[in-house]
Amino acid sequence: MNYKEVLEDVLDKNKIAWCKNCDSYSSHKRGFVKWSDNRTIHLDSEIATRKTLHRALHEVGHCIQGNYGRRFEEEFFAEGYATYKMREYGIVVPREVVARGKDYIARKKRHGDNIIKGKD
Repeated sequence: MNYKEVLEDVLDKNKIAWCKNCDSYSSHKRGFVKWSDNRTIHLDSEIATRKTLHRALHEVGHCIQGNYGRRFEEEFFAEGYATYKMREYGIVVPREVVARGKDYIARKKRHGDNIIKGKD
């Protein structure tokens, strides 16, 4: 299986659609999930590398988890889901991707903490 086929397999098993371009105001390059429709990932990236596969599986993680908790907790789950799924398919997750995910989660936590403290 190539990386795109892995993603398509995960999407099929979870009944999640893949939108590669729509009229949304958000960026399809980064990837996102609309909370009003959490059964579709929005991502126009070609799934040709482990990095782009991880990004797509991260968005699938958001669909599966739903919207609850603090933002950094949602990101933590999505990062963990993507890493778990790649390993489940026997794909090694690049160190830079893991490090980027940890930094992203920490940034979201700091941002949320600052909002709570009234420093935003």
